[in-house]
Amino acid sequence: MLLVIVKKELKRVFTDKRLVFSSFVLPALSIFLLYSLMGNMIGNMSNEIDEHIALVTIVNSPESFKDYIELYIDQIDRLKKEQGADFNDFQLEARYIDMTENEITNIKNSETGDLVKLGKTDVVIIFDQSFDKSVEGYETIQHPNVNTFYNPGEEYSSSAISRIEYQLLTGYQNFLLEKRFDGLSTLSAFTVNIENQNNIIAKEGQAAGLGMSFMMPMLLNIMLFAGAMGIGIDVIAGEKERGTMATLLLTPVDRKTIAFGKVLSLGIVAVISATCTFGAIIASLPNASEMLAGGTEVSIDSFGFAIGDYLMLLTVIIMQVGIFVGLICLISVIAKSVKEAGTYISPIYMVVMISAFGTIFTTQDVQMYKFMIPIMGNVFAIKEILTFDLSLVEFGVTVGMSAVIIGVLLKLITMAFNNERTMFNT
Repeated sequence: MLLVIVKKELKRVFTDKRLVFSSFVLPALSIFLLYSLMGNMIGNMSNEIDEHIALVTIVNSPESFKDYIELYIDQIDRLKKEQGADFNDFQLEARYIDMTENEITNIKNSETGDLVKLGKTDVVIIFDQSFDKSVEGYETIQHPNVNTFYNPGEEYSSSAISRIEYQLLTGYQNFLLEKRFDGLSTLSAFTVNIENQNNIIAKEGQAAGLGMSFMMPMLLNIMLFAGAMGIGIDVIAGEKERGTMATLLLTPVDRKTIAFGKVLSLGIVAVISATCTFGAIIASLPNASEMLAGGTEVSIDSFGFAIGDYLMLLTVIIMQVGIFVGLICLISVIAKSVKEAGTYISPIYMVVMISAFGTIFTTQDVQMYKFMIPIMGNVFAIKEILTFDLSLVEFGVTVGMSAVIIGVLLKLITMAFNNERTMFNT
């Protein structure tokens, strides 16, 4: 009789073309288009920042810095011709001006400061007026200072400042030291990875998994719940509201069988819905990896999963679906109507989202007790599977705790089914 109820529920879902489209096709298609579009937009924005020629205003520039800038720009032009489309290095256009000490003191309110605020220039570099003299007399004169100004509210300015401070000015300092000591070899004790081109040691697919572990567990968790919620509310509350549940309860079928049939059929629908959506995310990876994996090139082949990893991931997902389906069915049983069930389920959805987001903002090793937390523990387990860090003990704790929670929810659902006042809305 259990299979008959499951078959009836699945037939109701899969023979309704509108329900199939709204539950399986539309969410997957929407996510594919949304993630592909957002990924392309984020990627284009990153490319625009990388390709942007920074406008740098240099105040009271020493002649040595002008010489260095010319050498730097010549080197960048040469690399750009050699690398073509693969070129990704800092480019700049220098604008030289002179300012008095008083003007420098009021730089933020000056015309130059206004250019930074308006995004007309990306960074301002200010040298001491006696910079060259101080550099040459380093043995007796205090080291000169270089000040930089930028606008954190401008993408180009924020991107340019770090590359100017840690790339351009560091290179300029080395340029001066080479002239001072006739080369830098006497100042260097060792080099790092000059000939070592294979310095990355990691499990196969670990880099791709790390990129995906930040967003994928959260998205998957929300998709699993949304897939079950869309149909689950109507499975019991809808039938109670329409009066068909009362007819079903009057048949000589054990109410526990009816309850299990409803839960099992909803679980199958939720897994199929999540699979469709997960497939859409995988299909959008070539375009959305900038958003989902922090720019790491990711594809399904790059994970390097073994059969055991796939089985662990599938098991954790099924257990998570079981918890979600149990919660949704319990709320659907308690509620008198679909509208009331939707109201009750909203705070549960918020808890699911908070649990999902909570795993993103942690880089520490996951403590064992966290795998025992309902819902969140499964999200942590998925994240650990993607990075090949989930141990068998942690896997066992996660599955065991989920099984206990599912058992408790099933018990509560069967108790509610046996309660006449609850089932007949009296």
